[in-house]
Amino acid sequence: MSAASIYTDPMLRSLAVLALLAGPAQAAPDLDALTKAAPTCDPARAHCIGLSLHIAIGDTGAVATADWITGQLAGANRHFAPLDIGYQVVAVDALPASAMRVENRKERDSFGPQVKGTVIHVFVTGHLDDVDVAGAMAYGVTWRRGATKFIILSTQAWERTLAHELGHVFGLPHSTYAISIMNKTDRKEPSVDQRTFADEEIKAMLPRLKALLRGKVIAGLPKPATTVAP
Repeated sequence: MSAASIYTDPMLRSLAVLALLAGPAQAAPDLDALTKAAPTCDPARAHCIGLSLHIAIGDTGAVATADWITGQLAGANRHFAPLDIGYQVVAVDALPASAMRVENRKERDSFGPQVKGTVIHVFVTGHLDDVDVAGAMAYGVTWRRGATKFIILSTQAWERTLAHELGHVFGLPHSTYAISIMNKTDRKEPSVDQRTFADEEIKAMLPRLKALLRGKVIAGLPKPATTVAP
């Protein structure tokens, strides 16, 4: 049956509309389950920052697994602990199947209208093309919508990739510090599990953090209420 016949037969057209409406409702529980076990911000942190996840949904479901999301969040919280920053997921929604692969600048730009509020938006795809090197793949990228930055991550990323891209959000360039997760060069020392932000990078991010908070580009999450024993 041709696609055109769906639009000319009233009954088929109604069924098609109902199927489209049912799609997102079925995806929502899967997204909730994906983020249920994700680590939250330690309330002892000076700044708890919310992340809004936008996850591509294909024919077989969400492109990201719960373990992948947990690993990315745990890594970000560990690497930013010296800056007294923690992160947690405060919103999650579905991206269409077309976002399973992000190939060019136009497709990256297309996420921009969804970037709202005072949280950091993270768009999750299955394959992120490198727009500067033909045929190459990127694990993650920090992209701009005006003065606001957002993150696009491939599920092929390392566990430290979200932390790396958040470093860019807070003003860090790629570096040559051997210990730094902002250093993209191949090296044997220190081992991957020992790499984090260099002390100089922690100091460099502080002014940017203060500027983003002062300008209300991002905002800390409300602290949980504490009760006083009688």
